[in-house]
Amino acid sequence: MIRRAHRCGSLFLLMFTCVIASGCSKKEAFVETTVSIDGKGAIRHNIIESFDKDYYSEDELRDIIDSEIESYCADRDDDCAKLESLEIKDGVANARMKFATYSDYAGFNDVDFFYGTVREAMEHDYPTDVTLKKRDDNSTIGRFEFEALTDSMIVIVSEPVVVNTPKKIAYTTANIDVIDDNNARMASDSVGVGYIVLK
Repeated sequence: MIRRAHRCGSLFLLMFTCVIASGCSKKEAFVETTVSIDGKGAIRHNIIESFDKDYYSEDELRDIIDSEIESYCADRDDDCAKLESLEIKDGVANARMKFATYSDYAGFNDVDFFYGTVREAMEHDYPTDVTLKKRDDNSTIGRFEFEALTDSMIVIVSEPVVVNTPKKIAYTTANIDVIDDNNARMASDSVGVGYIVLK
């Protein structure tokens, strides 16, 4: 029995055999798991992983995901999580999910994920004693400069997925690899959380 708190993260670890991590140019779609944040704060999770049909069929996989969504949303808003599409082709599964808020994405997948202002992140007790690197010139800022960015939007992530942001990236912690203006990835060997501050 899969524990309710672990949701889709555990489901995909059990059902898929390995993550496809082949990058691509900024003009192409990413061929790896991506978390995208739209201007209203909704989250789209595009999961791309190799899939072994010897264990599950596409219909069985869809039924399991739908069941987990139904269970998660039972005492929440009906639109808190949704499977938008699922396709298995040439041994690769591509599941597109939408979450109403960052907290729904975090709760469903049992990961640490936050999207809001720096002030809101501080209210959620995320540490501010960090060093951030400025994307434009690689200069750094510390705690006091960071805390002064109260109205800037920030993404806090704990897993090595591509994060697509609605605004350009301004600062990151050292464990975040910036791909381009609006895309970054937490280093795979990193522990804890990574910060992405937006312009």
